[in-house]
Amino acid sequence: MFEFAAALMMGASKSEIPPEMWNCRNQVEVWCAADGCAAASADEFTPMDIWASVTGEISACAYSGCWEGAAAISREAGRLLWIGDDLPFVSAIEGAKGDVTLLIFADDGVGFIRTGGIATPLLCARRLPYGDGPAGASVAPGGD
Repeated sequence: MFEFAAALMMGASKSEIPPEMWNCRNQVEVWCAADGCAAASADEFTPMDIWASVTGEISACAYSGCWEGAAAISREAGRLLWIGDDLPFVSAIEGAKGDVTLLIFADDGVGFIRTGGIATPLLCARRLPYGDGPAGASVAPGGD
């Protein structure tokens, strides 16, 4: 990865290089239960802001809070998968928890999240940690 090579040439150690991050947002909101799925209407749409690190940290924000914590992550054939069980929902609702599953196809940035009844497609981009700009091209399948 270009950022890694540039940082090493400037004298930074590998531990000083920020981990690869992904930022995802939804353009539609889909809710699913055992009896079916339904898309929310445009006036009921809730934007989501999701940050996920290849070190396993994840923050999936919707409504008035975020599911946050450590997730298991795996990479296979250009896909990145985060699975977080019982992640706390950080908000005014104390004690709320939920399971979060995030899938990203690294080649094109298309993703999917399932949490708290939400089961919706996402558009994702590789980013500098919690920054606004892109960090470069997508990661090569299976690469770190």
